This record gives sequence, C-alpha cells and structure tokens, in this order.
Amino acid sequence: MAKVAAHVEGVYERIPGSGIWHARYRQDGKLVRKSFGRNRAAAIAYVEKARTLKRSGEGFVPSTAKAAPKTKTELEVSVSTTTVSELCDDLLRHIKSKPDVYKDQRNPPFRLGLIKKQFGHRPASTVKPFEIMDWLEGMDRAPATLNRYKATFSAVYRYGKQRDKVQVNPVRDVSQHPVNNGIIRYLKPEEEKRLRAVLQGAVDACGPQNERRRKRLLHRIYELDIALGTGMRKGEQYGLRWRDIDFKQKSILLRDTKNKSSRTVPMIDDVVTAFKELRKLSLERKDRAIDRPNSSPDDVVFGIGDNKKWWEAALKDAKIKQLRWHDLRHTFCSRLAQAGVSLKVIQEAAGHKTIAMSARYAHMDHTTLHNAMAILNRAD
Repeated sequence: MAKVAAHVEGVYERIPGSGIWHARYRQDGKLVRKSFGRNRAAAIAYVEKARTLKRSGEGFVPSTAKAAPKTKTELEVSVSTTTVSELCDDLLRHIKSKPDVYKDQRNPPFRLGLIKKQFGHRPASTVKPFEIMDWLEGMDRAPATLNRYKATFSAVYRYGKQRDKVQVNPVRDVSQHPVNNGIIRYLKPEEEKRLRAVLQGAVDACGPQNERRRKRLLHRIYELDIALGTGMRKGEQYGLRWRDIDFKQKSILLRDTKNKSSRTVPMIDDVVTAFKELRKLSLERKDRAIDRPNSSPDDVVFGIGDNKKWWEAALKDAKIKQLRWHDLRHTFCSRLAQAGVSLKVIQEAAGHKTIAMSARYAHMDHTTLHNAMAILNRAD
C-alpha cells in the first residue's frame, strides 16, 4: 500500500490524486498561489521559506507569485548583480506583452535602447542620481523630451522593484526639467497657406505615370485637413480604424484615449470629405522588410503610421520653423477660442480632462487681442 504523504499546511493538490502540487500563503492581505507541477518538495520548501521569513522579518516575502521569497543575503546578492540592461529588458517585455495598455510601442523601446547604451553594463544599484542628471543634460533635447526620458528611466527601476530586483530608484532624486507652457505654438493663417501650397504643388508636379506616389501626396493633404478639423492627438489620429468612422452620424469614435476613456468627435464637412477621399485612395501600410511584416489592423484608416519625414520636409519647403504636428491640436483649440466658442465646448471637443487645460490652449492671437484692447482707447 502506497504511503500517504504527511499533510503540510499551505501545500495541496487542487484536484485530489492528480499529483499536481500547489503552494499558498497569505501576505499583505493577499492570497499568493504558485504551481509546482509534480515537485511536491519544491512546494513545501517554498511555503516553509515564506512562513519562516514572515515570522522572523529577516528577508522579503512577496505578495505575488511572480517573485520568490528571499533571505537578506539573497537580496543583497540579487541587488548587487542585477544590471540596468536586465531591468530594461524586463520592462520592454512587459510593455510589448500589453499593447492595449501601452499604446505607444515605438518611443519607449527607443528610449530604453539609449538607456541601455549608456548604463546597461552597470549594476543597477550603483547608478547615482547625478550620473542620470548629467546624462540627460548632455542630450541637448527639449525639457519636455528630457522629462519623458526621465520618466522611462524611472519606470525601469520601478518595475525592477516590483520584481524584487532592486531596492532603490535613483531616478526619483533627479529633478524635473522646467517646461515653459506659457506660450503655445499654433499654425498661423499665412503659414497654413504656404504649407498647403507646398503640398498641392507636390501633387501637381507628380506626373500621371506615378499614380501611387500621387496618391501618397494627396494623402498628406487629407492628414492635415483631419488634424486641423478634429484636434485629435497624433496617436489617436493614426490609430483610427474604419469601423470607428460613422459617416451617417458624422462622428469619430476614439477608443481608450490618453485619459483612459473613449470619446466621440464630431466631423465637420471638411473632415467628412477628407475621410471619403482617403478611402478612395485605398492605400495600405507597407511592410518594413520581408521578415518584418506590418502589424497594423487591416482596416486602419491612414496609409502610414508616422508622418515625421514628410512633415519635416514640408515645413522646411514652406519656411515654417518650430512647428510640431501636435501644434495642429493647439491650432484647433485656438481657432475655436478666437471664434468665441466657450471653454466647456473646447474641453469636450479636444477631450481635455479639465477645463483648466482648455483655458491654457485657448489663447488669443495678437490681432484678436489688439482689437479687444482697443476699447480702452480714450474717446476723442
């Protein structure tokens, strides 16, 4: 007769007689469960180690099965050998595994690559705040861009702490770079005329023998029309799918926006026309290479995923300086404000979380301000 294994508290078979063993314990009010397959001895060792460390307080007992209980000595060894490169790789895997949560799958990997290039070989516990500060200062980037790099670097350590690979986050002691939000750049009417002349000129100069190129040049004009007519964020615009465009109701459904909620954007006639012309073009996004097929959905609206190259070239030809694509969103809000639209309507149209954000965008141009102040002139 087979010997019955002695009962061990916290070690069990979910299905009696299956031979598949699990371990469980409670930590910080959470029930932690972990499967060990047929290795009952490992399950016993795991739960007894966690129980011992809880009693003594001489180590780390995780509240999730993703991390393992560790003694103080094990913690010191783990912390001293974990490199920044390992932490970056962990965060990158996490980001790539959750595309619905981390919608930007392009910029974080790029930033992580630069962090690895500079600090990857270093044990994570040896990196000092002043080293991070010096690195950021030496990048010669805009303050807002430096803050995004800082946020990514901090996320590297924060995720490492969650996985019990580091105990400190030196990035927290690095100051934010002050960003001047007082003056908002927007597209002036005369600049828009020059920009549209450049875009239309390229279409007119394209001969009939290159129909595909002509379609792509027209595509740029419609991209601009939609950006100025909706005020969508760049990611919202280029992530659109045809299923989200309702021509009958003249509306656009934006799913899971920056504010973690969906919203509906009304379409003016210019925008409706632009979308209809886009659909006629029937452009699809290109594969990056034979072994790197495009992963965009089949019903994606725009035939490109990033307009940076053509946008910078068009601005140069139109002699427009220091204008980002995001400034078209500023333009959208500014033009509504200059037309006397209320801040509440602007907040709804732009999808701002607070009306204070709308007030920041709703500045007046010099002509409007000058005319308004004219009432202060003394009467003759």
